[in-house]
Amino acid sequence: MSQIQSYRLPSNISPVNYNLSLSPCLDSFTFEGNVSIHLQILENTQSVVINSSLLQITYSSIKLGDGSSIRPIETLINETEETVSFVFPEELPKGDAFLSIYFNGTLNDQLKGFYRCEYLDENGEARHLATTQFEPTSARMAFPCWDEPSSKATFHVTLTIPSSLTAISNTTIEKEVRLQGGLKSVRFAKTPIMSTYLLAFVVGDLSSIEDKAYDGTVIRVWATRGKEAQGSFALKTAIKLLEFYNNYFGIPYPLDKLDHIAIPDFAAGAMENWGAITYRETALLFDPNNSSKNTQQRIAEIIAHEMAHMWFGDLVTMDWWDALWLNESFASWMGNKAVDFLYPEWDMWTQFVAQDNAAGLSLDGLKNSHPVEMQVENPAEIEELFDAISYSKGASVLRMLEDYLGEKPFQKGIYTYLQKHAYGNACTNDLWEGLEAATGKPVTAIMDSWIKQPGYPLIKVTFDRDKKETLAHFSQSRFLYENILSCDSYDNALWQIPISIELSGSREKVALLLKNASLSYSLNLPELNGWAKANSGHTGFYRVNYSPVEWGYLRNAVVSKELSASDRLGLQNDAYALMRAGHLSPSLFLSLIQAYSNETDSSVWAALLGNLRGFESLILSQSYFPQFLSFAKALLSPIATHLGWNPTTGEGHLHSLLRPNILRQIGLYGDINTLDTANTMFEEYLQSPSSITPDLRSAVFELVAQTGSLDSYEILHSLANQSQGQEEKLRLLFSLASFNDTSLLTKTLNIAMSPEVRSQDTVSLISAVAGNRIGRKLAWGFIKNNWSELNRRYGAGGFLIMRLASITGSFNSMDLATDVEVFFKENPAPSANRTIQQSLERIRLNTQWLNLNQQCLTEWFNSNVELET
Repeated sequence: MSQIQSYRLPSNISPVNYNLSLSPCLDSFTFEGNVSIHLQILENTQSVVINSSLLQITYSSIKLGDGSSIRPIETLINETEETVSFVFPEELPKGDAFLSIYFNGTLNDQLKGFYRCEYLDENGEARHLATTQFEPTSARMAFPCWDEPSSKATFHVTLTIPSSLTAISNTTIEKEVRLQGGLKSVRFAKTPIMSTYLLAFVVGDLSSIEDKAYDGTVIRVWATRGKEAQGSFALKTAIKLLEFYNNYFGIPYPLDKLDHIAIPDFAAGAMENWGAITYRETALLFDPNNSSKNTQQRIAEIIAHEMAHMWFGDLVTMDWWDALWLNESFASWMGNKAVDFLYPEWDMWTQFVAQDNAAGLSLDGLKNSHPVEMQVENPAEIEELFDAISYSKGASVLRMLEDYLGEKPFQKGIYTYLQKHAYGNACTNDLWEGLEAATGKPVTAIMDSWIKQPGYPLIKVTFDRDKKETLAHFSQSRFLYENILSCDSYDNALWQIPISIELSGSREKVALLLKNASLSYSLNLPELNGWAKANSGHTGFYRVNYSPVEWGYLRNAVVSKELSASDRLGLQNDAYALMRAGHLSPSLFLSLIQAYSNETDSSVWAALLGNLRGFESLILSQSYFPQFLSFAKALLSPIATHLGWNPTTGEGHLHSLLRPNILRQIGLYGDINTLDTANTMFEEYLQSPSSITPDLRSAVFELVAQTGSLDSYEILHSLANQSQGQEEKLRLLFSLASFNDTSLLTKTLNIAMSPEVRSQDTVSLISAVAGNRIGRKLAWGFIKNNWSELNRRYGAGGFLIMRLASITGSFNSMDLATDVEVFFKENPAPSANRTIQQSLERIRLNTQWLNLNQQCLTEWFNSNVELET
């Protein structure tokens, strides 16, 4: 086994403070800079090794404690390890020193480091701004530094910029001086001690709205000039969130301001720079006349996630990237808790089961998953950690742990952890120690089984029923989708599992801790044939299987809605996964979901619609696909009729989320009335855009495209180009991926790579084409033909290249698996290696599942579904 190559810096020198000056030029897309770094030399050394990437070093020297200055005799650049080594003529003694470096670089177009983005101003003129994205390892692209999370220091930033522009950084402006040549120097106050990846600066024609929180903290929302008013909802939400977090954590936010900044081009959703959070425009700006309720909720969720980082990540930072989950999992879980507090009517914890819990379970069911905490050494490996394991699985496990420990004891443990490690670094065991001190429970022993090994358990529940009591038997084994392959995949991993069971009749809840491979427990079922549901509320991160008889009892509880929305949601999610892994027959799953025909909960339907799309993707080319379409339409018809196209007075937020999802999907299944209504509404929209509420526009545009011609395409395309609002533009652009014509989809793919589409949105538009029934192979061919440019733009960035690679996971033939494997062998993508292996695994699973279930599916659909005449 080859040893993992480590790119870690030597530990013989520690930075204390950076005095950093930068002068970006938005005409030449370059910048010049100099940095004076106060160091502590911990051991005598002849060289200083720090991170630097794609920077030209023009001068360097070091000033020692005795006042002497020394120039290096060699400056060695290692672009592979992203370092620069300054070799001096004699050993540098232990003690304080000041390293001065002058350098220059490029404002790149790759959405990382110190980069540029282009946008149109209020007058339709092209403008540029410069901004940063340093997480995880890109501060080194802006200035030479110790670019590792444990190398915390303070930063004193000065930006020299055109006088007409605005500069923002982590702290407030300390001093601003007018210079010759139409320039000004903007110096910011010294930051708290923090990691390099949390530093930020933005330069452009920006404007803001602001208010003060209850404690006097200045909260501002920034955008390119003319869009700042759209930050009103974000501003109000951020102010409420600050009070919630200050109260929950018991440690006040330590800075005197908190900026939220909308960036025209941004790879992720947002970035938690301390005091200067950056966002995609659609993740921060809300236009009441054109933004949907879905966008409003997403804005609240993302702000809550990023603001949680001000404590988990910024105040206390993981010691190294293998504990990334301490940042991201906690922010995902905590953000959900905060939004649920502010907007309880949104029912965020049921949504959590449909989103985070489901995403984590889906990815972690693959053999090519990874532990939540995993050793990483180089930038490519670090980038791969930013996935549903580090975000969603970790968040789900934290929710399970809080449910087991109790909300108040858990909160007390969080305070203990933060208080002890404030302004420092921590590892996973530090969190467990804080929780153990607060609760007295063996948190480390329980949680090591969830954090240090990949996967999660499948719990099999059987019942011995008689008139007096029911004996429940629980057994655990690792859940793996590859069970469908009938290969030797035995895994003896065990988890310590908090199990909660809800019983029908009494609605009593029983809590157990399953530590071993099996456990038996006596239950008092009030009803002889009553149901018993393990994982009550679906707070646990595991799947549950029952006997066919017990599945029947639970199916009845779905029909009667005796089960909560979270339980109804989780039950069919488990059934779908168990079917995919070969533990349940497709007929049992299809029979179960027929019980949801009277379902009205938005989150339950969101999960069910996703599983229907997954099922559809597997059987697209099969002879019984028309029967599937009839089956799906019949299932959706009652809820589609119930919702209709027109919102009712006083209708809740969740109905606004549900309606477009249902109408879009029943239209996709070919419902004529839905398609006709969408086309009629679009004709009205062309005369009066306000005639369609923002919540329904995406659905209408996509349904029009589904049955549209070249004329429809050109109309939608033209509207997209004319749109001034980014949210509306994206709705129209993404509708171009819904046409049922390969020549039009090819046009859409070409548009995706053109200047019409922001770099941040290119991958999403290609993915949308891949999601079209006739677009999968087309999109894959396009990716291969344009790989050179796609890899240049996104190859070193993680998020987007991983998403491109994952597109292939929906294929279901071994010929395509071979094609994918050969392509990536010839065209390596280091930061997406694991994603590629996961896609290849998914292709094999899809192919085998279809081969094994052909006869069963043919018989079931032919026997149970009549084709429409």
